[in-house]
Amino acid sequence: MVTIHDNKPVAKVIDFGVSKAISQQLTERTLFTAYGQMVGTPVYMSPEQAQMSGLDIDTRSDIYSLGVLLFELLTGSTPLDAEHLRKSGYAEMQRLIREEEAPKPSDRLSTQQGEALAKIAKHRGSEPGHLNRQVQGDLDWIVMKALEKDRNRRYETANGFLADVERYLNNESVLACPPTASYRLRKFISRNRQAVLVASAIAAALMLALVGLSVGFLQAHHSAKDARLAQDKVSQEQKRTAKERDRADQQRRLAV
Repeated sequence: MVTIHDNKPVAKVIDFGVSKAISQQLTERTLFTAYGQMVGTPVYMSPEQAQMSGLDIDTRSDIYSLGVLLFELLTGSTPLDAEHLRKSGYAEMQRLIREEEAPKPSDRLSTQQGEALAKIAKHRGSEPGHLNRQVQGDLDWIVMKALEKDRNRRYETANGFLADVERYLNNESVLACPPTASYRLRKFISRNRQAVLVASAIAAALMLALVGLSVGFLQAHHSAKDARLAQDKVSQEQKRTAKERDRADQQRRLAV
């Protein structure tokens, strides 16, 4: 929205998905208008806004929405597809906002082809291949830090976000960096908790079965070994008895 201040046009952001209610608590009932539309724009909503919990909404929610805007400025589209969200049910919409990981801007650009990519690049004063190379690296990680589902991993303030963008423009090292392997693993487990539990149960069952087979094999091996030893002992005893019998027979013949 553009308003006039002292005869000068000033742009005002009036909707980041509506951070929080000013005069009343948001509930599942007050989240909808009479037309069944969600208050605010879902594609810009932070996960904590969509969660509808008692969690306080703070500046980091706006950081997420600013990250969506930067993603859109770089790629021409929002991380979550608006049309797909509109077609989703309320519960599915909430789930997508809370759990669906945003692609890196360079990855989104790499999926564009032909005229679509050329149009996006032209509007940004660049060439298709060059635009992707410009976005890869630091800009990717700045955007992804702002779009973290875990608000504790986002920029804490808009100034911190701006400072990292300025570092990029000044060819300085940015604070945003790729997530570690352990963090990506934790995120995967949290997103796929049920599947991980099922896989873990299956893996545990297979491990127990493998242990049982191993124990059975060892027991069978030891039993076979004991049987061979017993057979060898019987054979040796039979040979000794036969020798003693031959010796006795020989002594009897000598005595005659």
